[in-house]
Amino acid sequence: MHKSMKGALVGATIVAFALTGCAAGGTPSEAPAAGEDLVVDDQLLASAEVLAAAQEEEPIVFYTGGSEVSEQQAADAFTEATGLQVEIVRLAPNKLNERILAEQAAGQLAADVIRISGEDLIAGIADAGTFTPVELTDDIAGGLIPEATYDDGLYYSSFDRVYSFGYNNQIVEEADAPQDWADLLDPRWAGQVGIVQVGAGGSTAALTRFQFDRLGEDYLREFAANSPRIFDSSAALTDALARGEITVGPMPIATAYSATLDGAPITIATPEEGAAAYPFYLGATESAGSPNSASIFVNWLLSTQGQTLAAELGDYPVIEQAPNPTIGEIELPAADSDFVFRSTLEESLDNLQADSELWSEIFGYTG
Repeated sequence: MHKSMKGALVGATIVAFALTGCAAGGTPSEAPAAGEDLVVDDQLLASAEVLAAAQEEEPIVFYTGGSEVSEQQAADAFTEATGLQVEIVRLAPNKLNERILAEQAAGQLAADVIRISGEDLIAGIADAGTFTPVELTDDIAGGLIPEATYDDGLYYSSFDRVYSFGYNNQIVEEADAPQDWADLLDPRWAGQVGIVQVGAGGSTAALTRFQFDRLGEDYLREFAANSPRIFDSSAALTDALARGEITVGPMPIATAYSATLDGAPITIATPEEGAAAYPFYLGATESAGSPNSASIFVNWLLSTQGQTLAAELGDYPVIEQAPNPTIGEIELPAADSDFVFRSTLEESLDNLQADSELWSEIFGYTG
């Protein structure tokens, strides 16, 4: 199905659409007048009373393990639609988890809203009593797929991100570029390839599960034989790839695409063997200092406008009849296609420790 997408260049030259100054979908939005309900794209996000209370609160503090560029675009679009401000605290998921749990234990959690990947991370955060249920409006709740709701609405999946690989197109000619996962085993990439360590978060756990399940243990052993440079986060790997410090490496599509929006010379592959999908979970905190704003933000992120923006940045939405993700001019395969490899939360947790231990043994990684 996706052979025609192989080698699709997603670089600065094709990024003709800019989200700055307009909401997702290309239609500018205006904050409602005083006394009006908050309605965006014909969806009710908040009553006039909730909006008025939110307008008296401090800016939303948003703790996220997502990419800095894509989360800033989401925050900007939200502010344009609602008039409410967002302050972003961005860390790699494993580091963000440490901060959340430490602040929660001390009774000093600063976050109003959290978005993070990793089944073990979200379970631990929820078990620590971090979240409070958000009341979704009927318009928003009615559009979600059933799989997006966890613990009766204590938290949600906000989108599925996909882990593929990319290469530096200023170093690698298109004719010589890797197209499939098997191509990364070529000895010509020895010393030029990177990979993110397995414990970085839900993204690397999902990638490792995909590689063991669909590609096999021998694949990772051959990959390790190419002496990859091991990174602590996908952001760090993407930066190194953009600078030419490495030539090729696995990375989340949305992270790589966000980098291309800033001019990074990265081409994103859509390999024949497929790619690993993993949820980014979303919840409002029990200690939120701006609870009304937090509720509106969660509703907006799960709205048609918020989910359309996610799709425009390469992520798979969690609403019914959602558009397929796009990266520039390229549309990714449908969510139910063989391209998308998913594990359930239970499958991910069941395999997490064994996968991590075997990955560490294969790569000689000691942390």
